[in-house]
Amino acid sequence: MARLPPANPNILPVKSLMSDVEAIGRIDAVKTVLRVLTQTTGLRLAVVARVTPESWTCCAVLDQMNFGLQVGDTLVISTTFCNTVQCLGTPLVVSHASQDPRFKDHPAPKMYGIESYIAVPLYRRNGEFFGVMCALDAKPADLTEDKVEVFRHLGDLVGYQLEQEEVLNERDTQLLSAHEAALLREQLMGIVSHDLRNPLNAISLAATTLMRRTDLDDRARRGLRRILDSSDRANRLILDLLDFTHVRTGLALPVNPKAMDLHEITQQVVDEVQLTVPERTLNVVCKGDARGTWDPDRVAQVLTNLITNAVQYSAPSAHIQVETRGEATEVVLSVTNAGTPIPKELLPVLFEPMTRGTTEGTERRSVGLGLFIVNQIALAHGGQVDVVSTAETGTTFRVHLPRRG
Repeated sequence: MARLPPANPNILPVKSLMSDVEAIGRIDAVKTVLRVLTQTTGLRLAVVARVTPESWTCCAVLDQMNFGLQVGDTLVISTTFCNTVQCLGTPLVVSHASQDPRFKDHPAPKMYGIESYIAVPLYRRNGEFFGVMCALDAKPADLTEDKVEVFRHLGDLVGYQLEQEEVLNERDTQLLSAHEAALLREQLMGIVSHDLRNPLNAISLAATTLMRRTDLDDRARRGLRRILDSSDRANRLILDLLDFTHVRTGLALPVNPKAMDLHEITQQVVDEVQLTVPERTLNVVCKGDARGTWDPDRVAQVLTNLITNAVQYSAPSAHIQVETRGEATEVVLSVTNAGTPIPKELLPVLFEPMTRGTTEGTERRSVGLGLFIVNQIALAHGGQVDVVSTAETGTTFRVHLPRRG
């Protein structure tokens, strides 16, 4: 099939540097990294670019604002903010380019309409400059310096994987050795669990402390509430990424079962989610005996993922019903919401990573791991998940948990 010309007239095709473009394209983690960047910053375009003094070439892109950029496209280097990153060799944050004295006359806002931009330089492990990892948007954004730390750590991860890809290419193989895979897994989990969670925890603690003040007006409280909601979503994303890494590297998903009552944990989780979406109606129905042996934190994770998913993909006026029903040998958790049914062709792959059941609700994009994690937690307890989705009855996810999970 012939390739259509790029939608943006300033984007030109390129045939050089394709080996570097292909190397980035073979790194599976790059797609996840770009999704993390858009989720963390709220910006709609994330890119890994190969940058030289003469050229700017797109190696990987997640485009949620229809900019028209594709892998292999090139921009005139002098028209990009990435040129500044290359020249300075340091991260760059631009919140409102057309009003920034440094960049109000820069070609980027004039030619491409770019107002917000955040980036870090990418280096190979030997210290050689490779390019830039950035996120940008046509809208101004309040970009704080703590976001740079997230970019820097993920940039280190991409640089490390790029070096590994080049080594593997020299060996003419597409598989990491067992030792290299273990090293990569440890580094990724270390970055996610420590280096990303620490600044998020600091943000949450600071916002929570400020919320306790009595001299705040409604506008300030709404802003702090948004900060807390965003950090909570980012923390849930990090937990999902850690679990995803565990499963995809062959490790069992850790669970710590103990005696508990699913009715109680369900009400607790619903109350917590309700605080973040006070405008939505969440109904709880508890039937039968819901006592058994499960991991309460994992069950809470399942419920949180399913309820937030239902909130995201249903109309603001739609009610959401959460039910726990005790049966002879199992307890069934179910979450039901009205809305556009999931297409039938997606049902067989719905619990695969990076899969969504609909394109609605994209104003709060996720990495697409929530249902994958729900299914893995159910399997770790010896249970299963099923879904029924019709225009008449809405969408219902049911999690079957044996009483001895």
